[in-house]
Amino acid sequence: ASDGPGASGSQTPSQLRTLCRALLLHSQSLYHEHRMKMRQEQLSSEKKEHMPLMGFARVKKQVMTPSPHILQSCVGLGCKFIFEKKVRVVLKALSLWLAQDMKCEDKIVVEWLPLALFDSHSRFAFIYRNLCMDIGIYGDVLRVTQICDTGEFKTVAFGSDLELEYFLKLEIRRVLDKNNY
Repeated sequence: ASDGPGASGSQTPSQLRTLCRALLLHSQSLYHEHRMKMRQEQLSSEKKEHMPLMGFARVKKQVMTPSPHILQSCVGLGCKFIFEKKVRVVLKALSLWLAQDMKCEDKIVVEWLPLALFDSHSRFAFIYRNLCMDIGIYGDVLRVTQICDTGEFKTVAFGSDLELEYFLKLEIRRVLDKNNY
């Protein structure tokens, strides 16, 4: 077995280190936001305790501290990072397939929505001739919304980059068949 950079899946060691650092920073940020919110709530409840009682006596309630869901958020963000990278590889391969295998000179246009690094989702527009799709990545789920010829919207969800690749190739072939290249 090879111990090269790609031997442990789809990510190189440096990419995995970068991903881990980003997830660690994200978890620290989530924890800090959670602690600041809890501190603010604690200060406001302390102010309420020191207010003079009027009418009925107030009974101190046991307040449950909500969980910051750091692990779930980091797993979702990590899935999005890895899935987005795989989708970018599919889009590049799709352009090559179109140019080399299908002998088509028209280019695919992909416009990524500029979102913050720690957003839990990514979005981009995929345009080829009269084919226009809005594609969103949410953790490990990819959702494609397309306007059909009838003007209706069609939404499809995928769980892998391979499913997306097959879907896009099918849709591009439909466009090419309609226009006869």
